[in-house]
Amino acid sequence: MDKPVESYFAVLVRHWKLLAIITLIPTLVALILVLFILTPVYEGKATVIFPLKQSASFMRRSLSEMDLPVSGMSRLLETTPTLYNHIAIIESRTLALRVHNYLKTEKNTDLLRTYRDILNDGRLDEEHKLRAVAKRMQKRVNVDDAERGMAEITFLHTDPVVAADVSNAYISETLKFLNEVNRTTQSDLVVFLEGRQAEVEKSLQTAEAEIERVKEETGILSVEEQAAQIISSYADIETLVVQAEIDYQGSLSQAKAMEQAGMDMEAYYEWLRAGQNPEGKPPVPAIDALGDTAIAKLRSDLGDLELKRQQMMLWATPDNPDMVLLNAQIDSIGRELYREFSGYYDASIASLLVETTAYQAQLDVAKQVLGELDAKLNAFPPEERRLIELERNRDVQESIYLVITQELEQARIQEMRDEAPFTVLDEALVPTKAVRPRKLVATLGTFAIAFWAGIFAIFWVEAAARRRRPMGG
Repeated sequence: MDKPVESYFAVLVRHWKLLAIITLIPTLVALILVLFILTPVYEGKATVIFPLKQSASFMRRSLSEMDLPVSGMSRLLETTPTLYNHIAIIESRTLALRVHNYLKTEKNTDLLRTYRDILNDGRLDEEHKLRAVAKRMQKRVNVDDAERGMAEITFLHTDPVVAADVSNAYISETLKFLNEVNRTTQSDLVVFLEGRQAEVEKSLQTAEAEIERVKEETGILSVEEQAAQIISSYADIETLVVQAEIDYQGSLSQAKAMEQAGMDMEAYYEWLRAGQNPEGKPPVPAIDALGDTAIAKLRSDLGDLELKRQQMMLWATPDNPDMVLLNAQIDSIGRELYREFSGYYDASIASLLVETTAYQAQLDVAKQVLGELDAKLNAFPPEERRLIELERNRDVQESIYLVITQELEQARIQEMRDEAPFTVLDEALVPTKAVRPRKLVATLGTFAIAFWAGIFAIFWVEAAARRRRPMGG
């Protein structure tokens, strides 16, 4: 017959000394560790917010609330900017080294000397010691942008003053870095847009002259309404393509600017070479991403959805329920693409890959839609068709010229001024309490674990003793 419940308490009372030893010894060891041996770690914490309407266009487009921080797609999907796209920059080796240099020159603080294990490692020369410090900093800095429009940048260090200084330095150096990228990006974009503007102006002049000549020869002064609708559709689609081209060029300029500023973007250019000029030995692991079955299917699905959207835009408004649903589907595909690419690349590169994919999908879609419109022109007589084609080209060039002029004006403005993609809400103050080790939690946790381990040990000993007793004893 089983013993009553009260007998368990009797067992614990009989072995109370063993329980006390098993419980108190680990607890005392943990208490000694957290009080006298383990080095306390402090957290510097700064908070920033985002004045979205004041941010530069390239910065505003490059940020995204969802897991798709890309310029062209974020605007098409009308997402809300956050700090997401800057996390890869803030947690990079480039920013770590910039912060290290800033503290050394402005604060007279040499972070290398605060990491004794690295400083005293005789196997490392000065360059490799700096790299080791940067790697340590990358592990200690953290960006949390869970709140929309607000984020915390924290840094852990054994010196509370250094923890606060580094957290603040990360903010100031990130702003400097982004503005360097901004100026270089906008400068490259201005050159690109000025070249395209000159080409379009020349094409417009040629188209106008040719239209006048054909009108005089044929006597046709205007095209019919159906042809005018086709011309308008052409202009709308070509405008979207040009806008995608400008977005893509801005992203490419930004990638080059980031590379010049120290960010490692080599994999991005390898992907571009593999995707656009696959001659020669393909790069690795970039070619693995392009050959990935899931990525290939998602890219195909994105192209199909883009085609459907471009066709729907010929008759539906942005508020149309079908259009809203379609945009949501494209949103979902973009998220999945980003996650798949992230298996091969870091966040900043993966986002550029998604944008490149979206841009290529828009080009493919435009070719198909324009091909369908071309087929409709076969219904018109040859002379009238010639005038329609010329007026189509003129209207297309006019629409492109308007887009380029607006983007060029914006790029010139942004090139001449510094931007504040985020504003400091709370600077990091010198922390007064350590975040590690958590003395009370560690002590009580050890006590609880040791107490239950002691109870388990007591009943195990009691059970073993019962098994050794002779039957009936």
